[in-house]
Amino acid sequence: MSLELVRSNEQFEAQNQDPFVQKMVNVNGVPFDEEFLGKLVANHFSALPRGKRPTFSTAFEIYLAESKSSHRKRFRDDATRYFNYFCELYGDLPLDELKHWHITTYRDHQLQRGLSPSSIRKHHNSLNAILNLAFRFLDIDRLSPFRGLSIKGEGDTKRAMAVVTPRLIGDVKARLLESQSNYALIGLIQLNTGMRLSEPVFAMAEDCILDHPIPHLWIRQNRLSDRKTKSSIRAVPLYGASLEAAATLYERAVRKRSAWLAPNYAKENGNGSCSAAMNKSLKNIGFRSHMFRHAFIDRLKACNDIPTRLAESITGHSSGGSEFNNYGTVGYTLEQKLEVIKRVAV
Repeated sequence: MSLELVRSNEQFEAQNQDPFVQKMVNVNGVPFDEEFLGKLVANHFSALPRGKRPTFSTAFEIYLAESKSSHRKRFRDDATRYFNYFCELYGDLPLDELKHWHITTYRDHQLQRGLSPSSIRKHHNSLNAILNLAFRFLDIDRLSPFRGLSIKGEGDTKRAMAVVTPRLIGDVKARLLESQSNYALIGLIQLNTGMRLSEPVFAMAEDCILDHPIPHLWIRQNRLSDRKTKSSIRAVPLYGASLEAAATLYERAVRKRSAWLAPNYAKENGNGSCSAAMNKSLKNIGFRSHMFRHAFIDRLKACNDIPTRLAESITGHSSGGSEFNNYGTVGYTLEQKLEVIKRVAV
């Protein structure tokens, strides 16, 4: 745990320039100056032969070997690209020589290349995760020097979310029902479930349970899809147009003898291909694939009496909360979820 001691609120924003500000690190209950610990670690590694000092490439190798997402090609490709960009600028530096200056100048370089703040944040998240995982793996008692990066303009270019009116969502439903292509069927599944696009796109055929009193679709991890949080692993009832669409997709998958519910999108970045096709189809009525989830949650909120935890068990969110939420062995039932979905179905 780190603790920053500053003299006043006004000086907080200028703490990096204030020589009187100390950044403290708590080690076994004893506070130490962060700069002192950094020098101590640097001196320790400096005393080792050059070949034995772990470098950024050491950290990267650990990251690819230990990360839960390393089985995914896109994850490996993205992480490799960010790592190569960094090493092109600074070389393969020993870990004890890495400073916050490196990530700030990396940020500035990417801005000059024309990358958007949101893209640079993806770079930063990956590079910071590389260090965090390596420090834990190597028992290096140091916080990542890449933490706390600010990026000018972040959030300023966010696309405004259009209000999804009942008329608009009705037009979208009619357009997708008319199409009956795989991307349209996936959109119809989203319509009354609020799923993320990648969830039905990367579902296995066996995850679509139709021979059950309450037909439902399981959302869980597989070769193409990471479920990063426990709350995202769930079973969601299928109802109305969503049930009909899932049944059609399942029949097509069986005819093709495919293990995937939507075999034409069961590949790396298949969700991107599906989104592009859906967005093209719905462009002239002002609707995009990610709006299904927002519209579904809007309808849940409009009911004004659906418990947040029950709603989250459908959408796959997790808002934390009290320790009470961590207890229990069953969770919300399919019956409870279906009752909610029936109230907001289109």
